[in-house]
Amino acid sequence: MRITAPVPGARVEVDDLFDEALYTHGDPHLAWQTLRAEQPVFWSKPGFWVATRHADVRRVLSEHETFTSERGTVLLMLGVDDAAGGKMLTVTDPPRHGQIRLPMGKTLSPQMAVTQTPAMRALVQEIVSPAWDRGEWDVAAAFARLPVAAVLILMDLPLEDVDPLLHWTYASIAPNDPYFAHGSKVDTLRRAHFEIMDYFAGKIRQRRRQPGDDFISHLLAATVDGKPMPDDQIIFNCYNLLVGAVITTPQAVTALMIALAERGRAIPPDINVATAVEEALRWSSPSVQFLRYATRDVAVGDTLIRAGEPISACIASANRDETVFERPFDLNLNRTPNRHLAFGIGTHRCAGHALGRVMLRMAFEEFLLKLDSFELAGPPVHLVSNGAAAIVSAPFRIHAHTHVLAP
Repeated sequence: MRITAPVPGARVEVDDLFDEALYTHGDPHLAWQTLRAEQPVFWSKPGFWVATRHADVRRVLSEHETFTSERGTVLLMLGVDDAAGGKMLTVTDPPRHGQIRLPMGKTLSPQMAVTQTPAMRALVQEIVSPAWDRGEWDVAAAFARLPVAAVLILMDLPLEDVDPLLHWTYASIAPNDPYFAHGSKVDTLRRAHFEIMDYFAGKIRQRRRQPGDDFISHLLAATVDGKPMPDDQIIFNCYNLLVGAVITTPQAVTALMIALAERGRAIPPDINVATAVEEALRWSSPSVQFLRYATRDVAVGDTLIRAGEPISACIASANRDETVFERPFDLNLNRTPNRHLAFGIGTHRCAGHALGRVMLRMAFEEFLLKLDSFELAGPPVHLVSNGAAAIVSAPFRIHAHTHVLAP
């Protein structure tokens, strides 16, 4: 997704927030600025509501009794009920949601994220090591591999599987992207889902024979409604973890670097890394929006949403809400407080948020803070998607601090 800084008060006519071209080649931030000021809950083509203000987005994401996730959460599948509803964490509401989240949390908890720090640091160091030997390096392509590798470490699976899994994950979230498409949208989705789920099905069979202390083993030992979790639910939740990881971490790094390069800035060495990570998440808003369906007639602001109607909670707009963030279109790595919604909120807050923050901290410490300067070596290539603010290519000329290059 393109990140722009529209002039305060500027407006544009808005009619279609589903069109993927808006996010890839247009100016979605100008559209959202217009709607926050004029029509904060907006009926968009081809037929769904969009909440654009921070308070309304928080409410839609938090009130699972009124705005269910079980029919689907991805705008790409608007109007098609998700087959994983009630089985996959992101498309399951409480109380069942808690039963699925509990075993996942054993691997993704803040405590486990700390335990994984040495492995994550080594992984980041390996990912960025080629940057020090080259004048030009594709940051987006390199960092896209990081979360997939991290997921495979959590699952105790071979790292040589990173590249095919990354390809099929992008295909599953952006079936209209020309680089990842395999025929029509339907054909691409069918092929991507088969490749990913067949992969995990095989690994689950292996883990049943040789259980361990990993993500898949924890799901195999879990119970839902007093029964062992079926294989299809385990597969869905492995897929869920993979997609969530791919969307978040690499986009925060790449979008931050693009913004700094456009402003001719590097990151000060004395920056508070934890604070800077939160601003990188707000700025990039990797998950653009999540879909929900109203379970009853309900007013959101001054707008009546009828039972059964879809409503998109636009995180990327909420994270630029002028009533919540001072100078929201300024990149401020010292921003506090920072009430961004990049990981969602409430019951459905991203289960891997702690691990995501660990990986981003490592990216700062092992890469971003070691850069003396950098500039774009070519135009970024944005993923064709209305739900993921992914950047698939962003070549940079890298200039590291002298001590980094010393033998």
